[in-house]
Amino acid sequence: MRVLALLALTLLLSGCGIGGWFGGGHSNLAPPAKLTHFKQRLAVHAVWSHDTGNGTGGYDLDLQPALADGTVYVASEGGRVAAYNAVSGHKLWSRHLPYRITGGVAAGHGLVVVGTRRGHVIALASAHGTVVWKAQAPSQVWAPPSIGQHAVYVATLEGRVSAYGVQDGHLLWQASHVQPSLQLYVSARPVARGGIVYAGYANGEVVALRSQDGRRLWTALVAQARGGDEIARLVDVGTPLIAGGVIYADSYHGNVVSMSARSGHILWSHPLSSDRSMALGAGTLYVVGADSRVVALANASGGTLWDQKVLLHRRLGAPALAGPAVVAGDYAGYVQWLSRRTGALYARYRVSDHAVRAAPLVARVPGHLPYVIVLSTSGTLAALRFRPVGP
Repeated sequence: MRVLALLALTLLLSGCGIGGWFGGGHSNLAPPAKLTHFKQRLAVHAVWSHDTGNGTGGYDLDLQPALADGTVYVASEGGRVAAYNAVSGHKLWSRHLPYRITGGVAAGHGLVVVGTRRGHVIALASAHGTVVWKAQAPSQVWAPPSIGQHAVYVATLEGRVSAYGVQDGHLLWQASHVQPSLQLYVSARPVARGGIVYAGYANGEVVALRSQDGRRLWTALVAQARGGDEIARLVDVGTPLIAGGVIYADSYHGNVVSMSARSGHILWSHPLSSDRSMALGAGTLYVVGADSRVVALANASGGTLWDQKVLLHRRLGAPALAGPAVVAGDYAGYVQWLSRRTGALYARYRVSDHAVRAAPLVARVPGHLPYVIVLSTSGTLAALRFRPVGP
């Protein structure tokens, strides 16, 4: 029933003007802002690019690439998983799995892990792509897994978080949570930190689970469902961001909040509808709103530092921080670069004719500004270099 509800919602949103988030359709109520001319502060060029498969296969999937030990790992909906050297772009290995991949990629502790439409959890050796183990989750895996020191954590569509042993994939525990019958989508990956697993849910809550056995430690309400129709009542929570004992979480039709990682106590709340992951750096939290506003908040107080609306309704993806810029892709395959200090446009570079939704990866290169690695929904993986442009 929940899969049918999700598909029904996709069709409904596509017809009512918010459907640009789903499959790249154009909104008939809020057209995307036109690209404007501006003074380029950064010169951007592609270092390497690869076709990695069929991308998301036309579905609204959160197939994020992963970066670990100088290697980029990427998966496509059609079952291809591949590894590339982040600096040279050299392909290290490629494997085709006989599954429809809907959740991925996670990389770490010698593994690359993906989830599938039928609930398979598959771990491959990061060195050469050989399948190490397979496990069966309770339902579809729509969110990227997370890899901890002792376990792989997987969130599934019906609201469970499952923990599987890193070495052999045996089930360690499962924790259930009530989900609403209608969800925007499920992309909030569980995040393990300091012996606790933090998970965001479609009912507007963040839950802390003990990583040892899945016992619930606390529940915090990020957003309360309001409104007279089911779409207005959507309050899906995105992937929590954790730093310095503080959790930052965003929610659709809700708030961006800061809370204590130990107790779930809300430290501050800022009204802003967002369903992308966020980026944090130098005392500032950068948030992409559901309408593609890019907002910088003081992470200590939640106060607005700047609010950039020049890219409204361009269906920006999740942001990342690279040098002086906030970087995010849009529905037309452009990678947009904004000043971290003021929000002004710094640069623009097109990598594909298709959307860039996943957060860019930032690869540190000794002696150089970092590489920015982006993945389009059609499967184009590109590494970008940038340098400041003189006055």
